[in-house]
Amino acid sequence: MTPLVSVIIPVYNVEKYIEKCLTTIKEQTFKDFEALIINDGTPDNSMKIAEKFVAEDERFIIYNKPNGGLSDARNYGLERAKGEFVVFIDSDDYVDKDYLKVLYNGCKDNNADMAYCRFKHHYPRAGIDVFSLNPRKGVYERDKALNMLIRDNLMHSYAWNKMYRRTLFTDNNIRYPKMYFEDVATSIRLLFNANRIAVSDKYLYFYVRHPGSIMSTMNAKKIDDLILSVLINRNYIQFHGEYEKFEKPLKAVAKKMQLVNIYSILRQHILCMNFKNCLTNLKINNKMYEYLTSKDYDAVEGSPILPYSIIQAEKKKK
Repeated sequence: MTPLVSVIIPVYNVEKYIEKCLTTIKEQTFKDFEALIINDGTPDNSMKIAEKFVAEDERFIIYNKPNGGLSDARNYGLERAKGEFVVFIDSDDYVDKDYLKVLYNGCKDNNADMAYCRFKHHYPRAGIDVFSLNPRKGVYERDKALNMLIRDNLMHSYAWNKMYRRTLFTDNNIRYPKMYFEDVATSIRLLFNANRIAVSDKYLYFYVRHPGSIMSTMNAKKIDDLILSVLINRNYIQFHGEYEKFEKPLKAVAKKMQLVNIYSILRQHILCMNFKNCLTNLKINNKMYEYLTSKDYDAVEGSPILPYSIIQAEKKKK
């Protein structure tokens, strides 16, 4: 029988965490799911652990593929998913036993194309959980929810604390781009095509924070991709004729991005103790902001291209 929900779990170098992740999926109170374990060419023992779950539970299936990164693994899973709805769980994270039940009921009870749950940041070294800021419980029509999601203040673009009707991907040819901040560049496009989103007030997802997260190790490529993610969203919304409706939140997130990038640019030059090109990078950041908010921007079909790039700071040779 076709499962109601497909759970997509990309796996790469997570042997310390995958058993807890898969255990919390196996123990879900909602039973009608398939768990697609996407082996993204992991070199460690993660798959030996995963094989135990496959042997014990027919809902767990392993797919092996060459390493291609998180976006590629998610897309690979999407191509093989059978459920009416899909969720993504990172294999170093874990979920509450009611994660699937609450999200599925949120979609079905409200005829919603998406559902959203609250999450906690889990710091394993300190053994503490930090609550995230989230929107109030309720059912949000598309325009109101999209306004919040674009601004990225209460509603966030993470792939993993949401359930999606699978046709949002298939009918609109939406996939995760191969870049950093790929979820920022995807969640907004998905919600743009949804009717509404049901928001739960329950904390059901635990995002495990490790040293060396994307934001704590920002470099030129990551700064460029953060800018590109904002550009992809503006381009998509404008190409589909609704830029004026969402101009304020798009400009607000562009300003937020500009300020975050000032910090990231200064930080990378300070860590390298090399301030060559620092002023140039700050000027490029300003040009990016102007480009993102320009009334003269012409939307293109498909993926837009950044006209500028941040210069990577290099450590001085002794």
